[in-house]
Amino acid sequence: MKHTSERLPISVIVPTKNVEKTIITCLDSIRASNPAEIIVVDGKSTDATLEICARYTDKIYSDEGKGPSFAHLLGLEHATQEYIAFIDADIILPDGTLKTMLEELKSSDFVSMTARMIGYKLTNYWERATDWNNQAIQARRGGGLFATVLIKKIVQEYGFDPDIKPVGDDNDFQMRLQRGGHKMGTSKTFVYHQHRADMKRLYRWRFVYGRAIPAFIRKYGPWHISFYPPVTRGYWVILCIIKGKPQYIPYFILDAFAETAGMIKGFFELKRPKHNT
Repeated sequence: MKHTSERLPISVIVPTKNVEKTIITCLDSIRASNPAEIIVVDGKSTDATLEICARYTDKIYSDEGKGPSFAHLLGLEHATQEYIAFIDADIILPDGTLKTMLEELKSSDFVSMTARMIGYKLTNYWERATDWNNQAIQARRGGGLFATVLIKKIVQEYGFDPDIKPVGDDNDFQMRLQRGGHKMGTSKTFVYHQHRADMKRLYRWRFVYGRAIPAFIRKYGPWHISFYPPVTRGYWVILCIIKGKPQYIPYFILDAFAETAGMIKGFFELKRPKHNT
């Protein structure tokens, strides 16, 4: 990867937690993109993540185990540039991706620009199914914070809600942007997703997503169909049939069970919110 001659006016924020297997290629691609600064916000990693990150930046902060929302806020607090980019630790940026997203954002009326995501070296059924699901979602709507360039002052205005946890603060952020009349763009560029998955990992991860649903129901009301895993996964089963991808139906059945189980647990964990966002 070649460095561009001029640094991009972007503060790249990378939330991390035990990502030693993917962080090197991620940070290599970010550094090759030549942003003004790289900020790492770590969630108490116990592997070699922090040691690796120290080779790329001295701007490393701890979210004290408080989760993604706090990590996003902390990274934002330390960002010095007019634009920021949130990049997940398992993302690889192809050459020119960051620069292109910035140019697209500047020449539009969008407040954010998100790259498209494709799977990197898919090795099994669960990874292929996840990739197909991701691409189908991106074809319907943009958004996400896995590889996104944003206008800093807009992010500062809307912030992130610490009461949305353990995950999902990115979805909440986007919902509030939409309600505020802002538009989010999808870039013509793409990034690679180094997602390693098997049935057990997938179930565990979707279970975590399910735990966040009760906080959304409390905040936005119970009438959003998207808050109910059996309904939304039923839609995806039908889409699999329509699109000629019946082989992915077991993926969405597992997804529905995992998120529903997580949702039930999330209701028991639900506490009175401490923040108003």
